[in-house]
Amino acid sequence: MAHELIDSELLALLRSVDTPTVCNAIEVAQGKRGFSQFTRGTMVCSAPQSGPLVGFAKTAKIAALSPPNEDKEIIKNRRMDYYRYMSEVSGAFNCSYRR
Repeated sequence: MAHELIDSELLALLRSVDTPTVCNAIEVAQGKRGFSQFTRGTMVCSAPQSGPLVGFAKTAKIAALSPPNEDKEIIKNRRMDYYRYMSEVSGAFNCSYRR
């Protein structure tokens, strides 16, 4: 999927720089700070020997502080919609969650 949407030259460029550099470049291009609602904590790579990963991210916002109080069928349908959304991807991707 990534190779269909991004040419190999851009993929090589993205692999050659770190994430903060890419984020800084996006902010400069947009002329504003734009990443204030993303992860602020320290990120730890689980496989540093694997090298840079370039791909697409699927995101979801999940509220789980208290049990849902809707009808069970509504809850079931919402969960199934979420699983369908997360499964509809080909190629490398990363999932991120925000609470």
